[in-house]
Amino acid sequence: MTRSSDFRRARTAFWWVGVIIPVALLVVSSAVVLAWWPELPDPIAMHWSGAEPDGFGPKATIFVPNLIGGGLIALFAVMALYAHRMPRELLSGGGGVVTDADGTPQWSQTARFLGATSLGLAAMMGLLTVATGIVQRGVADAKDAGDIGPWALAGFGLLVVLTAVGWFVQPRVESVPAQVVTPDAVPLASTERAAWFGSVTIARSGQIVLAIGVLVSLGATVFMIAADAGAFSTIMMIAVTLFLIVAVASSLVFRVRVDERGLRVRSLIGWPHTRIALADITQAAVAQIDPFAEFGGWGWRLGLDGRRGVVLRKGEALQVTRSTGRTFVVTVDGAADAAAVLESLRTRTTMH
Repeated sequence: MTRSSDFRRARTAFWWVGVIIPVALLVVSSAVVLAWWPELPDPIAMHWSGAEPDGFGPKATIFVPNLIGGGLIALFAVMALYAHRMPRELLSGGGGVVTDADGTPQWSQTARFLGATSLGLAAMMGLLTVATGIVQRGVADAKDAGDIGPWALAGFGLLVVLTAVGWFVQPRVESVPAQVVTPDAVPLASTERAAWFGSVTIARSGQIVLAIGVLVSLGATVFMIAADAGAFSTIMMIAVTLFLIVAVASSLVFRVRVDERGLRVRSLIGWPHTRIALADITQAAVAQIDPFAEFGGWGWRLGLDGRRGVVLRKGEALQVTRSTGRTFVVTVDGAADAAAVLESLRTRTTMH
């Protein structure tokens, strides 16, 4: 299990790898550019088509990559640290095993990945900010700026390398396998019918993280529009923000239905929508789910172990195994009742 020393070590490593060092990289790169400020043209080139600059904006837009990087670092930190809050026994100096009441560990590989990604992103964004200044330092007209392509390639290389480094320098914390229970089926006569209905709303932690993500994206979009950061970059940012808003709206509430046709899980706005026919189900069970630790977030997700599902909060979930061996889960109150009804319908169909 995850011991208190492991939890403390993983959390401390995340702070250094995912927050302190990335922020320092962005601050240093911004300071370098500020030192060159009198030597930079105004407006400044912010987008290149091949070796030629074709997008321009006020000098302040040179900090856009760092602002985006800082926003992502903050978002990832909130996601990881809020979802893995320090247990009271650790705050008071107590020891023992750090798990939830259901045995779910308090740290995860998802948090480790977010910390590593923050390090790689900060390095890439900081290099792009400095490179934008390097190719224009001392140039009277930004149209005469040098090619930023090699620097962009180097930035991508830094992203890959430092993300890998950030992953390996953080300790691996072993997870506790989730408990899966198959409920007893309720005998049903051939003339009897059974159905179960439920709904699930995303947990408050998920609402907070998603709201922060939307606000950060909206803020970046408004800044780029106000700063006239270039048509291409602005359109891309608007598209990302709109996609994020639609994705969040489709993940807030899901309806769950179990009947003779099988399992149906549908978002309140109609998409995503999952149907699993009764004949395609080989087992219905109840599992304990941690959305962030096992699936990397909330909504319609693909788990680290290959499971798919709708995970909107921590706790019990209806878990369905298909004839192909694939597993689908949906977190919902009354999962045991839903699984029992589904097992009853499945058993009656199999017997006949």
